Amino acid sequence: MSATNTARTPLARQVAEDLRRRIVSGEFAPGARLPSEAEMCEHYRVSRVTVRTAAKALESQGLVDIRHGSGMYVVDLGGRIRSGLQELRSITETIEESGITAHVRRVSLTRRPALEAEASRLDIPRGSDIVIVHREIFAGDETVAISIDAMPAHLIPPAEDETLGHASVFGVLDRLGLEPVRALAEIHAVRGSDVDIADDDVSEQLLVLLDQVHFDRIGRPIAYSKTYFVEGRFQFTILRTR
Repeated sequence: MSATNTARTPLARQVAEDLRRRIVSGEFAPGARLPSEAEMCEHYRVSRVTVRTAAKALESQGLVDIRHGSGMYVVDLGGRIRSGLQELRSITETIEESGITAHVRRVSLTRRPALEAEASRLDIPRGSDIVIVHREIFAGDETVAISIDAMPAHLIPPAEDETLGHASVFGVLDRLGLEPVRALAEIHAVRGSDVDIADDDVSEQLLVLLDQVHFDRIGRPIAYSKTYFVEGRFQFTILRTR
């Protein structure tokens, strides 16, 4: 993480990301008790409120089990790639943090006028130019997701076409000062045969579609994404409380 990114990232998120990295790297074994709240406050030089917020974030991701009066314990991930459904983060970053090599294959990049549905989601006039990137994302040799991202062309300089889509799209948006900070998503189950996928094995499987619009810090829609996750290869968790 760059110094600039760290400076604008909330402390609780920094602590949660570091603990996540330590968990998935195997520093803390499944079932192991994490350091106490007091120990983490001292280690990270933050308040108890910050540590508790970070702990709740890890719990919502399905990484830890918080047992009141006892502590935080690492959940057995079972070798799966896991992410909290409420998290807004790079897919490749999540894969890498799980100890698996991630890579991206760009299927296509096109610039064309936006269709009515695309223009509505991006809050731009119909017919305005957009950039569409179609990618396949791999964990090791397995396809885990297919992503189709549409962005207003006036936000993405043509000079970016050379590299856009060969790695994390979030990385390019961040570099352009278009950091996605929230997203409004719908979730659907679809068949692989309904999606343009080169992998015949995936085309026979069930996919989880995240149909979402990403917004920057000033509330501007900056990307409309349809990301199809292969069922069983990428696991989402949701923390539900009463």
